[in-house]
Amino acid sequence: MCGIVGYLGADAASGRQFAERGGRLLQHRGLDDEGVFAADGVVLGFRRLSIVDLTAAGHQPMTSPDGRYTLIYNGEVYNHEDLRPRLSNRWQFSSRCDTETVLAALAQEGPAALERMVGMWALALWDAVDRRLLLSRDRYGQKPLYWRKCDDGSLRFASEIAPLIDAGERPKLYAPAMAEFLAVGSYGHLGERTFFRDIRSFPPGHWAWIDNCRSEIEPRRYWRFPVCRKQDQRPLDDYAARQFREAFLEAVGSQMVADVPIAATLSGGLDSSAVVGAMALSKSNGRIRAFTAQARGTAYDESSYVAAVGELWGDRLEIEALAVETMSLSILTEAVVVAQEEPFGDPSIIAHDLITRAVRKSGITVLLGGQGGDELLLGYPHFSPAVVASELRGGRRYWALREMTSLGMGSGALIRIGASAIWPTLERSMRRRSKLNAYHWLSPALREAAWDLSPHLAALSHLDGVWLENIEKLALPHLVHYDDRNCMRHSIEGRMPFLDHRLADVVAGFEPQAFLDHGRRKNLLRHACGDLLPDIVRSRNDKIGFHTPLTELMAAEIEWVQELVCGEEARASELFDTDWISSRCEALRHRAAGPADVGRVWRALVATIWTRAFSVDCDVVADRQPPLVIAADSSRARAFM
Repeated sequence: MCGIVGYLGADAASGRQFAERGGRLLQHRGLDDEGVFAADGVVLGFRRLSIVDLTAAGHQPMTSPDGRYTLIYNGEVYNHEDLRPRLSNRWQFSSRCDTETVLAALAQEGPAALERMVGMWALALWDAVDRRLLLSRDRYGQKPLYWRKCDDGSLRFASEIAPLIDAGERPKLYAPAMAEFLAVGSYGHLGERTFFRDIRSFPPGHWAWIDNCRSEIEPRRYWRFPVCRKQDQRPLDDYAARQFREAFLEAVGSQMVADVPIAATLSGGLDSSAVVGAMALSKSNGRIRAFTAQARGTAYDESSYVAAVGELWGDRLEIEALAVETMSLSILTEAVVVAQEEPFGDPSIIAHDLITRAVRKSGITVLLGGQGGDELLLGYPHFSPAVVASELRGGRRYWALREMTSLGMGSGALIRIGASAIWPTLERSMRRRSKLNAYHWLSPALREAAWDLSPHLAALSHLDGVWLENIEKLALPHLVHYDDRNCMRHSIEGRMPFLDHRLADVVAGFEPQAFLDHGRRKNLLRHACGDLLPDIVRSRNDKIGFHTPLTELMAAEIEWVQELVCGEEARASELFDTDWISSRCEALRHRAAGPADVGRVWRALVATIWTRAFSVDCDVVADRQPPLVIAADSSRARAFM
């Protein structure tokens, strides 16, 4: 896990200055080593956090023996040892690190090598002969990569946004992102756009060759989350369960490989408990360390589930607990906002940061977690109506009615399910009206700048569309973003076994009953990996998530909150109606604000902190160009149900 920066342009001095400054700003991403490569028209900079082969043999930038290719690479390829035999006829390896494997693979096979790599990465490869640069990012976007086209025609890129903002610059706000965030707490439909108007994110699952003379980025897709045609789906039987179990254990085992200490996060939910169980199962000699954060004494306290996991694995597991109710938003929020480089939806991101800080203080460098399980296995509660509506639309009325009864759905959910099953466009229209109502407290200028992205929403009864939407836009991009920032802020490599793409190949072929059965979500995980879970965890059907008591935390420091969201800076930014927000703060002070209004106050708070921390120019520009939507290559088009 590392940090990369790069420059493609004509001014060598500016390029080196950019790379050196970027390296300093990314120091937290790699404390062990640094390096800069410079050639005519290109400069590449690197910070190293050593994970595998801690020797100088893993130094980057790394150049091929013939001098043609130079690589900077942030990430981990878990199957790199399996790739070496096919490469060794034309390459004499001199290290154990995966960086050299990636360099050899790209030098011999080009972008086609990406399809055989299992892991996470953001990389840049300079070809000195053809004078062009290859950029690529892993399938799910676990490793970040940002770029900016500058006024002098140069292209600059980095693992984080900070190096792309010049010293003393007031970067411009990308208004549609802010409008979407303030109104509904999400902005994933904006594709490659960020909160900064002039800075883009390179898309996951893509690569691009960039010519030195043009510096234009035209990404090409090499992977997309698979979906099986309905007629080809298979039921969940013992053979299928074994297939999933084997793939899951392989994913966890491959991500436990490191030459530094490893640990895991543990919430007490199904996903993290399964990851910890698989780690404990594979490590018969030695103990696995697990870190947990709990809001003790509240309705969201999962300590009993964590304790049950500890009892199941006994001496194989050592659990360290952190109490989140002791958090102070006024002390912690700004530093995490700066690290995240964007506002975020709730203070669970801060609690996660506290965990990563404690992990690092304990001497841990690699941290595994259960993130991605809900997206892969349709585990979020909002997936259940989509599964039911899809089956109802497909004619499986008895099964759909049984699940609606088991889930105890309210009238609103039943209306949405029925509408989408019979008339999908009507249900999307209902969602559109509901969503547009959420913009009422934004300033007129920001409402004008917002894009109506509702036509791009998947219909509830199109399960594969909803699934893909969460993988590519609504849920997973935010999750991998905050995990990377919090982990790397404390020089930790975060790993997510559920995002091994080989698991997706297995999961995508199952019938809906694999995910929902008698109101129980993640039936597949319970069935295939039940022995990894204590009974109390395997049988639970609630979904708490990484909860932090938002109302209590903000009410405890309401004076500070109100000063920020209603103060001079907030009024000057003209992003939202500060008088209306002030009234919600007063309601919050007396514990009379509902969850929706509490969420709006929080988003106003972190947006204000973000604009101040990055000196953002909040002059709203009504961008008339829609966000970039990159279509799948025709050879890899998905088959929608």
